[in-house]
Amino acid sequence: MLICLAEIEFESWFIAAAESLAGCERLPLGLSRPANFEKIRGAKEWLSNQIEGPYKYKPTANQAALVQHMDLALAREHSHSFRRFCDRFRALLAG
Repeated sequence: MLICLAEIEFESWFIAAAESLAGCERLPLGLSRPANFEKIRGAKEWLSNQIEGPYKYKPTANQAALVQHMDLALAREHSHSFRRFCDRFRALLAG
């Protein structure tokens, strides 16, 4: 069995790979992650504040597209919790 959670929020993994999401789902082309992003309380709100125009981030509407575009290697490089998830998942597959 594998149990592994994102630090604070699932969306913090999107922020870890922010550069790869630039231009996706109305996120600006110059998108970059802030310092200490894994400690942000309100990662959903951070994403909403980055979206251009009157739109807001909605998990049910935006998560699938963001997951498809996010660079997993970039998320792994910058997010301790995502790296832990990847390592544990790999160990689970190895048996």
